[in-house]
Amino acid sequence: MLLKSFHKGTVKLVFQPGEESYGGAYHMLKEGALDNFQGIFGLHVAPEIPVGTVDSRPGPMLAASGRFIATIKGKGGHAARPQDTRDPVVAASFAILALQQIVSRETDPLDARVTF
Repeated sequence: MLLKSFHKGTVKLVFQPGEESYGGAYHMLKEGALDNFQGIFGLHVAPEIPVGTVDSRPGPMLAASGRFIATIKGKGGHAARPQDTRDPVVAASFAILALQQIVSRETDPLDARVTF
């Protein structure tokens, strides 16, 4: 699509450091990188798109991440006496399965979701 008219204005190019983790955006916001703007487009490098082109669509397009830390405590033991343990490996395994089931059983499969 060719745009036939342009309006005068300022274009601000913002390159987020550490975008795969949760540290980059925090520092950008703290330093005012996103202050005073009328619109914003998020871009991401995608090797499947030909060089020199831009691909877009309205609405969310790429994944975001939410993070949390869970601490599972247990008591190890000997395989001959499993009744005397509180096995943290089994508890962690159940937690992983439960999180995956939230995605696979509680959300619309057409909505983007990822767990790992």
